[in-house]
Amino acid sequence: MGRGANRLFFLSVPPTIFGAVTEMISMHVRSASGFTRLMIEKPFGRDSPTFDALNALTSRHFSESQLFRLDHYLGKEVILNIASLRWANQVFEPTWNAKHIESVQLTFKEDLGTGGRGGYFDGFGIIRDIIQNHLLQAFMWLAMEPPSSMTGDAITEAKVALLSKVATLSLDETQVFLGQFGRHGDDGGYHDDETVPAGSRCATFAALVLKVDTPRWQGVPFLFTAGKGMDERVCELRVRYRKLPTNKMMGVDSQNELVMRVQPDEAIYMMTSAKEPGITAEQLRKPVVMNMSYATQFKGAYVGDAYERMFLNAARGDQALFVSAAELVEAWRIFTPLLHQIDEKKPKPVSHPFGALPHGFVEWAKQAGIEILPTWQEYVVSMGDKVDELTKVFSELDKDKSGTLSYEEVTQLASRFFDGRQPTEKRIRSIFRQFDTDGDGKLSLDELLTGAQAMHRAFETSAEQLDHV
Repeated sequence: MGRGANRLFFLSVPPTIFGAVTEMISMHVRSASGFTRLMIEKPFGRDSPTFDALNALTSRHFSESQLFRLDHYLGKEVILNIASLRWANQVFEPTWNAKHIESVQLTFKEDLGTGGRGGYFDGFGIIRDIIQNHLLQAFMWLAMEPPSSMTGDAITEAKVALLSKVATLSLDETQVFLGQFGRHGDDGGYHDDETVPAGSRCATFAALVLKVDTPRWQGVPFLFTAGKGMDERVCELRVRYRKLPTNKMMGVDSQNELVMRVQPDEAIYMMTSAKEPGITAEQLRKPVVMNMSYATQFKGAYVGDAYERMFLNAARGDQALFVSAAELVEAWRIFTPLLHQIDEKKPKPVSHPFGALPHGFVEWAKQAGIEILPTWQEYVVSMGDKVDELTKVFSELDKDKSGTLSYEEVTQLASRFFDGRQPTEKRIRSIFRQFDTDGDGKLSLDELLTGAQAMHRAFETSAEQLDHV
């Protein structure tokens, strides 16, 4: 006799027909002899009431053990590695608390707009689209207490216990910062997408602070930041450690950071300080990167697509990487009041040029206890009118005093904005395209100053134009 037939359905359908599809599957195509399971793609509602209604529809026909709510970020290698990092090593868990950690940043940025999908995006916004699901799931793995085991039920219990200690959010300027990207150069603004409703105040950039009322995390801000129309495509988790008195004794003012780069170029690395080779004992270099790059550490290994892993786990009946109803109840409890206030009051987001952070965001984050480190483009734009400081940086890098920066020296400059890690060749070529006006493969001081000033003026002009929109 053969084995019973199993059926696994993947539902990526509009919420408006979700109930009908679920009911038809239950009534007409259930397996007669094997399992029947549903993989459900987000969104899982818009708020607490809509999730409750959606959950009632599915639970009427399928048990929780048959439902596999899919957030594909839970299948990404770096997110999967958080558990191993914390609980398979002796180094991290003892310092994984408020005594040692100053802040945690969860960042998602895209260097593109809405691409003709503005109508869909406008109905959800960046908080529902990215923060309430992708970044919140990463937060749970970072902040939850160790589960009793690595089973689905134990992980769900630990996640729900964590979320229950997070206060609900409101439209408070100390809790939330909203922005919307506009036109800059050849990059169109949010309202240049014809599918976006005229006059929309939908936020394409949002930052918010969560605090966890537990002994482990008392007083530690968790900064969630997500935005479209930014200067780069990146998703990373950044754990910043507190300074110690002994750091000052060694002449160190920087802080250790553990960075988990989810995309692109998956990596986990530690920002540290170390002595440079030399005669004196005081030659400290900062930062020094202790790096685990997936491309080098696991050379030749097959890195499965997140969806591949989710399909495999659903077929195996393993719910450890899926989203439970219990945690969604708590997640929507945290976000629903804020989302309803945004929907009703429609606050005006801070307009910003495509490729730049909204004005005031860095200062806002600082008030929350978090210093935002600039990217290369943000640094150049901010330094465009600071000739003396740029000249000083140029002189430091021009070791041979040739009056120009070579490819290697430009790489060294760019590495300052990639946590000391080696920037990709694509990034270096981009810098040369921006500044090497005579095409000789070197950057002169005049080219650096002229290019920086041009970028500064362009972004300032775009910002002023957006202020009058």
